[in-house]
Amino acid sequence: MQIHKTLKPIFVTRFQCVGPDCLISCCRGWSINIDKKTHQKYILSPHAEIAAIARENLILQRKGKSHYSSVKLNEKGECPFIDENKLCMVHRDLGEEALSHTCSTYPRSSTRFQDETRHTMTLSCPEVVRRVLFDPEAMLIQEEEALVAGYRTNLIGQRQSVSQTQQVIHLFAWNLIKSPARNIEENIMALAQFILCLQHVNFDLHNTFADVENFYEALLNDLQNGKSLMQSDNPARSNAMKYLALSVMGTCVAKDSVRDRFILEGHREIADFLNVAELSHPAELDAKFDRIHQQWQTLCEGSCLSEPHVLRNYLLYKLYSSYFPGKNTENILRQFYRIVLDFFYLKNILSVKSMQNDIDEQVVMKTIASFSEKTMHNKSIDARMDFAIDKINGGDDLSCLLLIG
Repeated sequence: MQIHKTLKPIFVTRFQCVGPDCLISCCRGWSINIDKKTHQKYILSPHAEIAAIARENLILQRKGKSHYSSVKLNEKGECPFIDENKLCMVHRDLGEEALSHTCSTYPRSSTRFQDETRHTMTLSCPEVVRRVLFDPEAMLIQEEEALVAGYRTNLIGQRQSVSQTQQVIHLFAWNLIKSPARNIEENIMALAQFILCLQHVNFDLHNTFADVENFYEALLNDLQNGKSLMQSDNPARSNAMKYLALSVMGTCVAKDSVRDRFILEGHREIADFLNVAELSHPAELDAKFDRIHQQWQTLCEGSCLSEPHVLRNYLLYKLYSSYFPGKNTENILRQFYRIVLDFFYLKNILSVKSMQNDIDEQVVMKTIASFSEKTMHNKSIDARMDFAIDKINGGDDLSCLLLIG
């Protein structure tokens, strides 16, 4: 027997699907795989309408039991099982137990390790975004322990237990992001400095733990006392990198619109605002980015983003869902770069968007859900993002610090 932990953030336990009131439906624009058992259930359903829809719209794939067929979307890009009230006929007439694995589990997911199971939900669902960002308790972690037989922990697909070093780094990173500070960018910069400290000691916490802990506590003290950790880099270099990052994100992310065009529209608003083709002097680009920065400050002080937990919860979610820093600490800066780049892109989209219209919770929910659909549900996205970062960083992942301010 051994102890197995189950971890669930509060937002997971409080989530409820809002069905037809969802801002971006998961029943639109996506390829839906149907397992063999569910396929037969629909085809042979006693409900004539469901059976007829299934026979016409379930396209055989035969790529294994879990991908036996796929749903052909209608001319509106919607699942044909959706009725005029935007409700699922299968759920309505056959019950939740009749849903396919894909439909019954989304937006939920879990990762099982030998000694623990971590539950989460994907931010591509707008209601998950609402639960994560706008509930002060969302990222409180509930933990349960149970004694299980040793053989039950040896399951196909499970991951090896994370190392003690990874767990300690994760806890340090968590507390640095969670700490009160002048603004959330200070928390991000504190994490960057802590990563550099870890690299300096080659992640050898066994022999250098006291020094690392002292450095971590000094960072916490600076954050809590309102001391700024931001570095005054060359603005021109910083803005040139910001423009390159925005351009690359447009190519890698914004153009891949499946369910919606919200991020694509946001990216076009940035492009229209910067209007680089019409600029005659580099100082004009600097002035544009200054305006974006000022607008971001305004948002953080007087909008739905102003509560301290909102942006902090977003970053805590990122740490939790990736179990930052992951097993390969050699890639820790690249993992950090991904977090910074995502935050930077969303920050710029919301800032520019707010210059024309008020930013409310629904706009934030749709922006993050649309962005997350592009970055969390694409098998090639990791390779594409690595390629994008290599194009941005000039061979130095630490250059992501230029995107923070």
